[in-house]
Amino acid sequence: MDNLFKTRTLTRAVNAMRAPGRYIAQTYFNPQLRGEDTDRLAFDIISGSEGVLANIGVAEPAVVGTKTGRKTITLTAPRLSEKRLIHTYEMNALRGFGVQGMTERLKTRIAREQFDMRNKVDRTIEFYCAYALRGKIYDSDLSTVLVDYNLDEGHAPTLEGTERWSDSDDSDPLADIRAWKVLIEDDSGHEITGWSALCGSSAMTALLNNDKVLELLKYTKGAELLGRARVLDIAGVNIVEYNASFKDTAGVRRRFVEPTDFILIGEGVDVFDFPYARVVDEEDQGGVGNDGAPTLLFSKSWVEKDPSGRWIKVESRPLPVVKRPDAIVHATVTAS
Repeated sequence: MDNLFKTRTLTRAVNAMRAPGRYIAQTYFNPQLRGEDTDRLAFDIISGSEGVLANIGVAEPAVVGTKTGRKTITLTAPRLSEKRLIHTYEMNALRGFGVQGMTERLKTRIAREQFDMRNKVDRTIEFYCAYALRGKIYDSDLSTVLVDYNLDEGHAPTLEGTERWSDSDDSDPLADIRAWKVLIEDDSGHEITGWSALCGSSAMTALLNNDKVLELLKYTKGAELLGRARVLDIAGVNIVEYNASFKDTAGVRRRFVEPTDFILIGEGVDVFDFPYARVVDEEDQGGVGNDGAPTLLFSKSWVEKDPSGRWIKVESRPLPVVKRPDAIVHATVTAS
């Protein structure tokens, strides 16, 4: 039974768990997931060069170029850590099943607590990712800024009056999306490999009810399909309605993507990064100062004497990064 509580066993188990998928993290950030050597993270905010080269003779020296614009940000990685106490009286109640039964029951209980803590870490990572797309990552209080990616004001438009997509007569979502694509192409300085967007529920309803959008789509989708649509392909953009939610510290349910939001992303190389730091814990083989490979999650257990029981802990130090904020337009397209 002691093997159940070994740090390497618990850490391996929590990293192997597959908590419910988080769309934003998995789609944009997880492909760049990488461990760092310390708990200090450094990353670059990039703006590319926009000039073209002049032809020179083969005997002439190369032109000295201007370096890619980079602003390096260094900060201590966020620390997500939770522990839970399994009381001795709970474990004692399992002994009636015999040693083998007790071990299996205890293993199930540990796994249940680990899975729930893993789920909370994943939900927090999705929260970080969603707000990174809006330009700032906040702490759970939604007021303390952890990272500001300096999203340009022009990349965060708010539509007013008849420009709002909910005004079906005068608004033109297709023209807006195409204009935002040009804005990203002009400002981001990277080769765009594809276009995607995250859409709030109110914004998607406005799209589906907009006469200009309906005129474009009526030849490719039936009216019944349009009424149930959660994914649209218009203006060369794959648009996904995303309504996943979390509860804030006051217990109020909030959406990762606000109902009024339309977040357009010009995909490509060097747009996103996802470093995570080593845990500061001498028992973690991949922790700061140890030689093991860092892991996204760390878990350990220890005995509590009073009240008698055993603690189970899960910890992670992740930070989703937007390296090219100009590759994103975060627009508010309907009234709240």
